[in-house]
Amino acid sequence: MECELTQDTEDGSELDMSTEMNALWKHFRSLDVIGKRVLKSKVRELAFPSTSSICPPPEKVKTKGRVKKSKGMKPDGYDPYIDDIFDVAADGNCGFRAIALLLGFGEECWSLVRKRLDQEIVSHVTPYDRLFTGRIKEVRDSLMISGLGVQPMDKWLSIPDMGYVIATAYNIILVTFGLTFSMTFFPMRGSHSGSTKNDCICCIGFVNGNHWVPLRMKDGFPMPDIAPGWKQYRTNEATSWAIAYTGRLQHWGYLLGRLSRVTQNPPRETVDAMSLDEP
Repeated sequence: MECELTQDTEDGSELDMSTEMNALWKHFRSLDVIGKRVLKSKVRELAFPSTSSICPPPEKVKTKGRVKKSKGMKPDGYDPYIDDIFDVAADGNCGFRAIALLLGFGEECWSLVRKRLDQEIVSHVTPYDRLFTGRIKEVRDSLMISGLGVQPMDKWLSIPDMGYVIATAYNIILVTFGLTFSMTFFPMRGSHSGSTKNDCICCIGFVNGNHWVPLRMKDGFPMPDIAPGWKQYRTNEATSWAIAYTGRLQHWGYLLGRLSRVTQNPPRETVDAMSLDEP
């Protein structure tokens, strides 16, 4: 779609916005569904300043940050499981803003989330040092900031490292979605209650290569593969978390298998809850 937008200025000259608008359309078409919705909401704010695109969060749910390379992908046709998308300030603290909002603290409590996550690591140094393969200082340093302003890249929320800490510190299930990666983080210790009714599941999506956004998913949505370090380093009692969600984990595997058959790639291995006791 070509745009021809011009406007006369007071001196009679024209300001041509066609180049900018065409570039915007090109960028819009290159995004996945989450990115398109986020960009559309921001353009709407400019076009209709009297309205707001920021919707109130779900009962316990929002994020930006750095993501380390990891295996995983989003199955074709998965987008209908997304009920709504929210946003937080893109200041390098967005990942922590999102978690604060998801937990019901409010976006501006992001600094408290940083502090709580560091306390979690310090309180359980040995298991986290094993999980992070000797990089525990690097992970902790990413939580330390010198001011409350915009943060540099090395201070952004790092997934998968911080995913394990978030899920365990707050006893929640953290689910992350991205164009080339998607993971489920269960708490590393403690047993599941046996009922999923009151579980807090926080979902965030990675867009534009540098920003986390909170997602509200439809009830019973398929859950992506468990983060790789969980099976190896979780306590035995924590196995009950995965068992409680076996059906939803296997549903994700089914969707990936269907996608692989279409693309002629081998299907991903589905989750076998009975094998979770194996290292």
